Amino acid sequence: MRTANHENYGAFHSKLSRIAILTCCCVAAMMAHTRVAAASCDNRPGTPTNVTGEALSSGSIKFSWRNTTGRTLMEPRMYFDMYMRDGANRNIGKDLTGTGPFDVRYGSISSKTFDGLAANSRYCFSLKARTARGTQGCVSAIPSNVACATTLAAGAAPVRPPPPPPPPASIVINARIMPGNVIAITGHGFKPNAAVTVRVTDQTLRSIFIMTIGGRRITADASGALNVTFQGLCKLPGLLYFAANDGRPVPASVDRTGTLWSNTPTVTCS
Repeated sequence: MRTANHENYGAFHSKLSRIAILTCCCVAAMMAHTRVAAASCDNRPGTPTNVTGEALSSGSIKFSWRNTTGRTLMEPRMYFDMYMRDGANRNIGKDLTGTGPFDVRYGSISSKTFDGLAANSRYCFSLKARTARGTQGCVSAIPSNVACATTLAAGAAPVRPPPPPPPPASIVINARIMPGNVIAITGHGFKPNAAVTVRVTDQTLRSIFIMTIGGRRITADASGALNVTFQGLCKLPGLLYFAANDGRPVPASVDRTGTLWSNTPTVTCS
């Protein structure tokens, strides 16, 4: 004979089972979401390096760093998490999360100036790279090195930056395709007898860097001219983009890679 208690127990057991199933599904969904979120940050941006600090006045310091992000022709806009501390390693309320954007290239130098600081005081700075504004996107796995600088004494004359160097002469190249899948690259403006690197990029932004032909280093001639041919570069129909450099360092204000590159002519593969 079934009693009321048996009926109540059966109903309760059924309800408990439904709750357990629902809870299990929710937990599974949460775990799946966590896995997706974690997987989305498998390719984190590189940690900035070579952080330095320079006092500009009694109330401002400029911190600079080398970017280890941006490895393609179309470089990303990057954001940064920045951490400011006083000389006693105390938070002074100037931390920034996902600030930017900064246009970066791999190896380029970026900087941030902090104003409203106390005179003759020591401040320390580090940062991480982030792929999106605010708290969005993926962030560097570890912070950069810490750089410190001391503001100038009250009344001290602000530091005047040295005048920028004159811009270097430009490198100009031309590219043309010839029968037999041969591409000729000519140009001028290279350092005389300098080793030259040619970058070839397809429409998917995949790049190769060519430094030798037949085992011999590509070089400019004694007048800084270049005349080389490549075979077999056209693999699929579409555009190929060409650029070249001779390893000449330039300020990031001239080229964000820190290296002087030529213009970027194209050829059409059929």
